[in-house]
Amino acid sequence: MATGVKIALIGAGSATFAAGIVRDLCVTDGLSGSHVTLMDVDPGRLATTHRLAVRLAGELDADITFSTTESREDALTGADFVLNTAQVGGHGWTEEQRELAEAHGYYRGARLHNFGQALFFLQVARDIERIAPNARLIQSANPVFEGCTAMSRATGVRVLGLCHGHYGLRSIARVLGVDSARVTAQMPGFNHWIWMTDFRVDGRDAYPLIDEWIDTKAEAYWARDDRGYGDVQMSRGAIHQYRKFGLMPIGDTPRMVGWWHHRTLEDKQHWFGKLGGFDSEIGWARYLVDVQASAERVERAAADDATPITDTFPAKQSGEQIVPIIDSLVNDVERVYQVNVPNRGHVIAGFPEDLVIECQGVVNGAGIHAVSASPFPPKVLAAAMIPRWHEAELMIQAVLTGDPDFVLQYLLADHRTQTLQQAERLVAAWLEHPRNTAIRRHFAPS
Repeated sequence: MATGVKIALIGAGSATFAAGIVRDLCVTDGLSGSHVTLMDVDPGRLATTHRLAVRLAGELDADITFSTTESREDALTGADFVLNTAQVGGHGWTEEQRELAEAHGYYRGARLHNFGQALFFLQVARDIERIAPNARLIQSANPVFEGCTAMSRATGVRVLGLCHGHYGLRSIARVLGVDSARVTAQMPGFNHWIWMTDFRVDGRDAYPLIDEWIDTKAEAYWARDDRGYGDVQMSRGAIHQYRKFGLMPIGDTPRMVGWWHHRTLEDKQHWFGKLGGFDSEIGWARYLVDVQASAERVERAAADDATPITDTFPAKQSGEQIVPIIDSLVNDVERVYQVNVPNRGHVIAGFPEDLVIECQGVVNGAGIHAVSASPFPPKVLAAAMIPRWHEAELMIQAVLTGDPDFVLQYLLADHRTQTLQQAERLVAAWLEHPRNTAIRRHFAPS
């Protein structure tokens, strides 16, 4: 029997992402009768998403209803699930903060936007605790690691973080010429910082397949000109990390580990191909163009009554985990997912229970049950995982305490910082930025 739930979608103005969620709901019979409250601060984009959602549900004959609001409080009232997909200020504000950091000597920025994001997440979580204390929060906007840890420590809200990074496993299978249905893996760690501790094809250790590919095919693969900006999973950088640490980095991890890969555009191009990978000035510019083109395509589809919306969004699961996880929780359909949850029970050894880690999770009507992972080898633990925890902890403490010295310490730990004064000037300029009123208020001296 279907079980309808109320879902609050925060940041619904991102029509492309919202449409994927709506489509997944429409093709999930167990959630028939559900209602989605679409919330965004941009009324124009919100109207586009609502029009698209109503049309999609109508074409698929799905019993899913929708309402819109610019009020977070209204959206949260009565919610069973809250999906936070919002990026504060959009890509424009993120890029402006990147440019500010670059002006102070931080090539490709210092991720200062993540402080504002994490602070916003905490505000949302506190609203949930007050308005819808029984709701479960599913966090998909970044920074998942720092944001989910801060929310879990500061509130009683049940927080689940989700990401796409583990799908890098599919890229490995594709490049190796193996059907991904034959592949299993364990990929624990922190969000955007996960490592393949076990890799099997048909139940057998498949790491030798990677070693053989490196020896016989890697150089030809890296020389190809048709590799896009997002093709990092089997890049020279990823393989270098594998050789250095002894485990394969998965998904976004090759983009994050190893500052030596990212010192200059030339470094990026050596390690990630002629476009420099996803995070180079070339790759990221192309990504933003693609994002804009996708948004415009969705807007045109939503406005074109003469063409079925299912031509743009076919009636099939998008591949996102969000709706299947809701279905598993509500209807007791047991499945295994890649989740970000507190490290209770020391699922990953060596880290505290109140730190959010990424691992496999068995999800059913009784909740989310993290699957214990094998301990990391000493080199991965000491050289990769502990330094990343330190970096995250500085941001988490900045958000939880309101002490701006944690922002300064965050920059001082960055290899691009040459002097104390350089970091101090950037913190001051960032706090003084006219758009940073909320941040400035949060870090105001007591």
